Amino acid sequence: MPLLPQQQLVLELLRMSGEIAVLESAEGTILWRTMQECRHNHWITWKEVSPGVLSVSLTAAGRRALETAGSKA
Repeated sequence: MPLLPQQQLVLELLRMSGEIAVLESAEGTILWRTMQECRHNHWITWKEVSPGVLSVSLTAAGRRALETAGSKA
């Protein structure tokens, strides 16, 4: 499955950062929908670190998706 530009952007951010924190209040935003798509594809994981705050990180499958996308560019 090819990466959409917004998915690739989120995955690249996570690759460079290691992990990011996202507020659950961001639900309904493009970022939130993109994260849900990425999670559905097992490219990212998230866990609640405090009420309303999620820690988001890249999975091995997410790294492979980025490598595949990079080789097609």
